[in-house]
Amino acid sequence: MKLIKHYDFVNMTSLHEDWTVEVGDKWSNKEVQRYRNNKDNLYFDNGLVLKATYQNGSVDSARLKTKHKFSFKYGKIDILAKIPSGKGTWPALWMMPEENTYGHWPKSGEIDIMEHCGNELDKLFLCIHTEAYNHTKEDKYYQAIIVPKLTEKFQLYSLLWDEEKIVYYLNNKEVGRYVKGAENRDATHKGWPFDQAYYLIINLAIGGTFGGKVDYSMFPQSFIVKDIKVYQQSI
Repeated sequence: MKLIKHYDFVNMTSLHEDWTVEVGDKWSNKEVQRYRNNKDNLYFDNGLVLKATYQNGSVDSARLKTKHKFSFKYGKIDILAKIPSGKGTWPALWMMPEENTYGHWPKSGEIDIMEHCGNELDKLFLCIHTEAYNHTKEDKYYQAIIVPKLTEKFQLYSLLWDEEKIVYYLNNKEVGRYVKGAENRDATHKGWPFDQAYYLIINLAIGGTFGGKVDYSMFPQSFIVKDIKVYQQSI
């Protein structure tokens, strides 16, 4: 495969133009954080640091996306990152569709490269979402693996995506996969809308429906991303 995009955050002092910093107080899953664009919550220190802080009764954190600036369809992505361990942290590396070809969430899909919940310290979540199968239903694309000491060092989170499958890797070892139409699942766009370009999102949420109960004594907490590489097949 050919390297088509490389974000070397270790050697950056400012964000690449592909990235937009999102701000706001209200988000979809009842999280408690406010996303801010300031040097206390988003900065470079041997990598890109998303820091969650708690001051004067307010939890502040950071969220970035490449929507309308960089997206890709099929290929492989490698992300070197270190996730926080505080109870209530909810770091995620994920992708959403650039154009919502089949309609708004979940109709056009969501690909989660990595999700973690500080309340389940050694558990790594590998999930995708579609109209027919998503976390609001009992029938969903859901995998979770136990990785001892997951939060104690940098890990290489990778995803291989093509027309027929999405495969997850941790430190170059396969740890999960989803196959289009497998187990008698819907192979139309209702069950597999992953035939369109997706953009990248990095965020550190706190609490909410997935993050769970927050230990307010844990702050500050940092989610550090050192490197992102995106590859595609040479034509």
